[in-house]
Amino acid sequence: MEIVCLDMEGTLTPEIWQQVSINTGIKDFAKTTRDIPSYSDLMDERIKIMRDHKISLKDIQFAASQLELLEGAKDFLDRIREKFQVVILSDTFHEIASPLMAKLGFPFLLCHTLKVENGMIVDYELRQDKAKQKAILAFQNLGYRCFAAGDSFNDIQMFDVCEKGFFINAPEKVSSKHPEIYLTKNYLELEECFLANSIFQHE
Repeated sequence: MEIVCLDMEGTLTPEIWQQVSINTGIKDFAKTTRDIPSYSDLMDERIKIMRDHKISLKDIQFAASQLELLEGAKDFLDRIREKFQVVILSDTFHEIASPLMAKLGFPFLLCHTLKVENGMIVDYELRQDKAKQKAILAFQNLGYRCFAAGDSFNDIQMFDVCEKGFFINAPEKVSSKHPEIYLTKNYLELEECFLANSIFQHE
């Protein structure tokens, strides 16, 4: 069997924290792993801003609920689920991803969790260091071949170990630093790349 491992934000959905930035007027919320490759450093900065400005979990959840999927993402996901097992490997959090998971048809999601006190986000719990990479290694240990797609620096860890990885929606400042990773132009091309590298016959 083969598993397609997909990033969520920037790959299938807009960035939740960029919507938080729009809602609050706080520009630093718009930073992503495209800007700060270390996810721990990025989240530490976000939590400090939330504490300083008294931004609650409900504020973040509301921002997530405002977002629509990237154009064509749901159809793409539905098509590849007919041919592959699919898992979303994301550095988001279960507590804020639910509205977008509903719009995607509740695919299998592996992500992190938040620590919340009195409605305020006070800390976070990462599954483990390089969680995306370790999830793929675990799938491979079970005998699965894995493909991966993402848009940012924190997706390189997937590409390092999967059978074949691809960029989708990656900005030039990310893709130019990793020319060895093929940059797909749209979901149809990405789907074709998965099929071309599959060892199974797909009609």
